[in-house]
Amino acid sequence: MKRFNKSSITLAILLSLPVANVYAADALTSQEAKNLIPLKEISVTGRYLQAENAADDISRAADEAGAKYYHIKSIENAMTNNSADSAVVYADIYQSNQPVAVEKKEVTQNGVVLYPRAKALYYLPFEVIKFKGNYNNTAEIMNDASKLAAEKDAYAFYVFSIAPSDIKNQEQDIDVALYKKDAVVRDFIVSKAIEGEDAYEITSDAFQTMTPYETISFHGSFNNTAEISAEAQKYAIANDAHFYYVKEISTNPAGTIQTVYVNLYK
Repeated sequence: MKRFNKSSITLAILLSLPVANVYAADALTSQEAKNLIPLKEISVTGRYLQAENAADDISRAADEAGAKYYHIKSIENAMTNNSADSAVVYADIYQSNQPVAVEKKEVTQNGVVLYPRAKALYYLPFEVIKFKGNYNNTAEIMNDASKLAAEKDAYAFYVFSIAPSDIKNQEQDIDVALYKKDAVVRDFIVSKAIEGEDAYEITSDAFQTMTPYETISFHGSFNNTAEISAEAQKYAIANDAHFYYVKEISTNPAGTIQTVYVNLYK
């Protein structure tokens, strides 16, 4: 007769227990997600009576997308021919549950202030200059950009774009915005915009003339246009857009999920 010691019995019990997914993303409350920028929106389709029933599937999908956290936003009836599918649940996913700190300290380079993105987008530059070069890192680019800004007697500068010019020779095209100390606020962003954001909503007049580089959509239940704009801003920042415009909102019955379409601009 084979005998088992205490250690082998304990191991057998542990192996018989359900295995938890230690890599699964964790849920965030609405309050915790309020000031966070999502990576993107994801969705799962299945037999869900309410949004919370999809938590395990959302957690798994978030984990597969490389996210650590998720926030379930809304649920709607599924539009599939599969009788097993009753609803679609939407969620935002995040890499971190900590809001990004805003740098307040003013930085100068070669005697010229380096504007952070939020400030550069808010104010109108007096000139945008372009130059080309072969650089090993962004520090070298910033050094040359600040020197050109100093030659133009600029108070501040911001590198708007760094793009490959000649891949073979590793050359890059750089666009740099130059600002006066008393620069005016851009005339195409909405008047209620507050300095310090990383993306700004444009006016309806600007929407008629500006060309978006991409249109995205997201889902949710919103009480007013202010909530929609705030959510659209998060998605604009997540997609590295400088400006955005809420182009269309689906006309669903009150209390149901809405689809929001947003134009993104550089």
